[in-house]
Amino acid sequence: HQSLKKEILQLLETSPPLTSAIRESVTFFNSEEGKPRFDELLSEQVYRLAFWRTGLKEINYRRFFDISDLIGVRVEDPGVFRKTHALVMKLVRDGSVTGLRVDHIDGLAHPAQYLARLQHYAAPGTATPAKSPSLYVVVEKILSTGEELPGSWHTYGTTGYDFLNQVNALFIDRNGAKQLDEIYRRFTGMEPDVSHIVYEKKRQVIDNLFSAEIKELGGLLSRLAENYNPEAPLSSMELTEALTTVTACLPVYRTYIRASPLASNDRRYLEIAFKQARQYNRCLSRSALSFLEKLLFLRFPRIFLEECRKAWLEFIRRWQQLTGAIMAKGFEDTALYCFNRLISLNEVGGNPASPGLSVEEFHHWNRRRQKSWPHSMNTTDTHDTKRGEDTRARINVLSEIPQEWETRLARWQEQNKAKKKRVEGTHVPEPNMEIFLYQTLLGAWPLFQEELPAFQERLRAYLIKAAREAKTFTSWLEPNRPYEEALLQFAQEILAKTDRNAFFEDFLDFQKKIAFFGSLNSLGQTLIKITAPGIPDFYQGTELWDLSLVDPDNRRPVDFQKRKMYLNELWQGEALSKTHTLAELLEFWRDGRVKLYLTQKATRFRGENTNIFQNGEYLPVQVSPDMREHIFAFCRCCGKEWTLTMVPRLTIKLVSAGEFPLGPVWGQSQLLLPPNAPRNWNNILTGEEMDMPEGKGLAVSEVLRTFPVALMASVPQGI
Repeated sequence: HQSLKKEILQLLETSPPLTSAIRESVTFFNSEEGKPRFDELLSEQVYRLAFWRTGLKEINYRRFFDISDLIGVRVEDPGVFRKTHALVMKLVRDGSVTGLRVDHIDGLAHPAQYLARLQHYAAPGTATPAKSPSLYVVVEKILSTGEELPGSWHTYGTTGYDFLNQVNALFIDRNGAKQLDEIYRRFTGMEPDVSHIVYEKKRQVIDNLFSAEIKELGGLLSRLAENYNPEAPLSSMELTEALTTVTACLPVYRTYIRASPLASNDRRYLEIAFKQARQYNRCLSRSALSFLEKLLFLRFPRIFLEECRKAWLEFIRRWQQLTGAIMAKGFEDTALYCFNRLISLNEVGGNPASPGLSVEEFHHWNRRRQKSWPHSMNTTDTHDTKRGEDTRARINVLSEIPQEWETRLARWQEQNKAKKKRVEGTHVPEPNMEIFLYQTLLGAWPLFQEELPAFQERLRAYLIKAAREAKTFTSWLEPNRPYEEALLQFAQEILAKTDRNAFFEDFLDFQKKIAFFGSLNSLGQTLIKITAPGIPDFYQGTELWDLSLVDPDNRRPVDFQKRKMYLNELWQGEALSKTHTLAELLEFWRDGRVKLYLTQKATRFRGENTNIFQNGEYLPVQVSPDMREHIFAFCRCCGKEWTLTMVPRLTIKLVSAGEFPLGPVWGQSQLLLPPNAPRNWNNILTGEEMDMPEGKGLAVSEVLRTFPVALMASVPQGI
């Protein structure tokens, strides 16, 4: 509508008669004589003006999530597709655009059909396999735990949330994660049952945001039930309740049902949803649930009119277009603010109750990815992540020190209890928000004093958003001002630098420790992202430490001039002395240049060796004898070309804060490379060369002698 406004303004500037006519019409409609005519004019429109709260309950068109002024179009219609994609296809055909990212793919009527049509219009007459189409296209498909991207889609993979959650879980201590369950229970008094929280929050958003859509589908379901069995009518109310419950229990964003029989995955997800529905809502009408089950599983009667079959499929299509929006608002934008055991796991497509990922499990995941989706995107940060990649990396450290974390929590709760205000019978913040706040502070606390004033303002905005998203004591629809003011006052008081605030100094001491070890996690995940199977994706500003929170905080302007300056300084420093440059990067790690250096070196090497990283094998590397839990390493190879990636993990048990895990820390540990691996290696990050002794592995202490992560390249014999 902004472009339309602009066009009208341009017309007004160039056409005095039009300006005069509009002025006369506005004057008339504002007069006593014109007001009745204005009502007539509005009644002739294809829409009805309504108060926005009324719209939430009565809206009768498809929209983007719960945003009523973003109206959906029927892109499944070939004519609509051609018109809405004319510019995109022109840019593709003339070579201006070489790849497309399709966001919110699950809102489409037929995602598979859409992707095939996209390829057809991009390269008419070219037939290509689904997983290697002519145009590079990735989809923002949010995969739930254990879910796979449909293999029939004409795409190269996802936009990378699946990778984000896997690599993040690698830096969780599994033993510590188990203890965090009990710590969370003791601190908050809540049972850590994520699935039930998600169910409740999905029901909440259905009632508050999508009641009109569910009501309309419930009415349609009632008519279909009546046609199915006129002798045993089911009420619209009981059918709508069954539909609401099953929708809230669906474990994925949506199914992709288009015909009978159902695909095995769709069948499995529906079975889970109906089983959970019966557990969570024992008051459901069995008859209503039974009919809904028949319909969604497409269990047609033996004698059934084709018109009725089409009506069932049309209902499923409309339902499938809605379930993704309900999952996004109920899980991503609500439940992820309600279960706060370890909030670094609370990510889009993530599992907040994850116990972490072992080295072997992540190797297995990468091998499957290399086989099935080798050109899918590897991301660690986007405009929609719940917190910055380095914020998450810090919070993960808590899983390594659960006992110390619980000690600090108990101390901080005692130190800060007098700062809580009582609002409607509740001390604010309640324990669940309090533990959320402490983790947020540990994850996002600035590295430099001069950044604190801006951070405190950012924190205030973030706390209001987080509390409203949780929809527990306040919300966007019904803001609870006294609660919000008490929350902000608590945050302000605990961060006041006064003699009476014992918490603040204790927090700063602990935070420095978390920040250091979090930076090691960050370097590790950055190198894995660049060298593991997939295409690395970098969100704006993440070349340096990204300690952002959720949007709009992660959409602040990026100082690219600073990054350019740092790069130039690094190149100049390397030219004089690489050894001195590396030592300086580690000494002044807080400024983020160490991450920029790693990113630049590794991405440049990848660009110079595309064959290895796009087509090379993925080979896990074992560690011996006693550091296998603290090292993640793998090779990529293509013919005689080899690379080796090695990163440390769970390092808090190995070194003190401020001490990088280098050299002697690794004792006698060795990397056990495949038998056919080269013996001569060059460290891309440090310039050091290394030979692997006959019959032995590479010594970890030598590989990590001067830099905390390693990217090695094979040296051809004779060089």
